[in-house]
Amino acid sequence: MVNSAPGVKRWALIEASSDAVFSYLSDLSSHGEWDEHPGFVVVGISDGPVAEGSSCQRERIETFQAPILRGGVTSNQVTWIKSLTVIGCEPNHSLDFETKNLYNGLSVGSEFVSFRLLPEGPWTVLVMTDRKNPHLPGLFHLLMMGIEFLKSLIAQPVVGILFRLFPALRVNSRLRRIKNAVEQV
Repeated sequence: MVNSAPGVKRWALIEASSDAVFSYLSDLSSHGEWDEHPGFVVVGISDGPVAEGSSCQRERIETFQAPILRGGVTSNQVTWIKSLTVIGCEPNHSLDFETKNLYNGLSVGSEFVSFRLLPEGPWTVLVMTDRKNPHLPGLFHLLMMGIEFLKSLIAQPVVGILFRLFPALRVNSRLRRIKNAVEQV
């Protein structure tokens, strides 16, 4: 099991068992249903039950009205690929994964996401921690890494206070979509 990713922890109470919640999260093809970027199509997925090393690849092709220069050739289409790999899995308790993002073949970053499932009577508290890691060339990469570091230093205490004052902020759009999908079953 991988330790929870450093970052902001958010959680939601889901009116379903840990088994049901884990079953939904471990269906790698369903990740597109709650991803923050819609429109991706699954183009590859590993066989068998989810385990460390399982993967899913999704793709979205965007078309622009005006052609853009790409690798010395003009085109009006770009391809965005998200490659998800499970890096930690403890059935009905935790699921950790990394998603790498490629835009026209160039790495534009990755994201580490950790889910912890905590039984609360017949229901489940789903705790999600995520951390984005931007990949930009040269000095931009260093600048973005510095900004992410400063955000984490400042955000932890501020977010903690805001979560206590406004509990509704604890649930982001991804957790809300997961909660809705699991509770509808």
